[in-house]
Amino acid sequence: MVSWLANAGRVLVLNLRVNVFRLKGQEWTITYIGAGTEFEYLSCILFPDEPLLEELPRVFLWKVPALIQQLSSKGDLVVCDLNKNLCWLPRGLSTSFIVPPWIRQVIEGIDQPPEKILASMSKNRRKKIRRLQEQPFCVEFSQDKQDFDQFYYRMYLPYVRERHEGQGLILVDYDSALKKFLRGGIILIREGHEPIGGLLYRQEGDTFYASYGGVLDGDYDIVKRGVQLRLDWAFIQWAHKQGARRIDFGSTRALTSDGVFEYKRQMGRSRVILQRFIYDLWSFYADRLPDELLEHLNSLGLITVVGDEYYRVLLLNPGESFRPGKFTREIKDAAACGLNGVAINSDSGKLQIIPNSQV
Repeated sequence: MVSWLANAGRVLVLNLRVNVFRLKGQEWTITYIGAGTEFEYLSCILFPDEPLLEELPRVFLWKVPALIQQLSSKGDLVVCDLNKNLCWLPRGLSTSFIVPPWIRQVIEGIDQPPEKILASMSKNRRKKIRRLQEQPFCVEFSQDKQDFDQFYYRMYLPYVRERHEGQGLILVDYDSALKKFLRGGIILIREGHEPIGGLLYRQEGDTFYASYGGVLDGDYDIVKRGVQLRLDWAFIQWAHKQGARRIDFGSTRALTSDGVFEYKRQMGRSRVILQRFIYDLWSFYADRLPDELLEHLNSLGLITVVGDEYYRVLLLNPGESFRPGKFTREIKDAAACGLNGVAINSDSGKLQIIPNSQV
């Protein structure tokens, strides 16, 4: 109840009119409705090339459902980026689902012997970790505030600015990061005497959280050398020694095709949970989509949430029947990604849930 009231309050303090942008690519058109905070990122993932932008008049929130109906009937995919209390189910549409902007990936079984944890990873990941352990890197665990300051200003800030510009990621301020540091510490990778990579972690009970990472001056060549993977494996080993049962590897975009999602998935026996304090959701609405757009959306591996469970979205056009054999790879991939199954659109506009147990 308190959460609902808090969200309602957020809606009330927002401007009651929202932006409307129509994006026209070579093969499909998408209309964005929202405050604009995630517009750049959504435009990037929904089009292979930069689309033409048409800014339409802003609309009042209570007129959004009619606008969705109107644009969907013309063949547009409509994406609303609005408060989670503002999700509608317009009549007659074959496709309607939500996607959280962020999810979290948790690795279970950290209390097992390290050999078993390694065995749960892919063969390629295990080979890389063993090869990195032979490199002349020095791993250090620190609770020294000077190390924190160097990590925050020389690693975290430049790394996030360099790697995630335009993806809607908000930089964490110094005081907030310091509070988390004081509940855990920092793992540093040194080359010689110089720290070149770091990972800030915290502990809550038997769960360890990988809060923030970075490399010296945001230099991606350091990442290419495997420093991030070496940090993460050192973190897993450290958490295991401290009696952890699981590791929360933090925020990821809700796309199985996302590179960060795939990287974290390969760290062990993963499952997906909802990011804390998510107030806004992406709502997707469509009637009949062009085949090219349908294929593109399916390739993204969009993750939807139904209740407390997470499913990979598979889209069909009206009248098309679901054939498990056509999506064998996607169904297997959903289980491997720590999801509960797949969710398929139907002519009624509601999602048909197929849990892993039925595949």
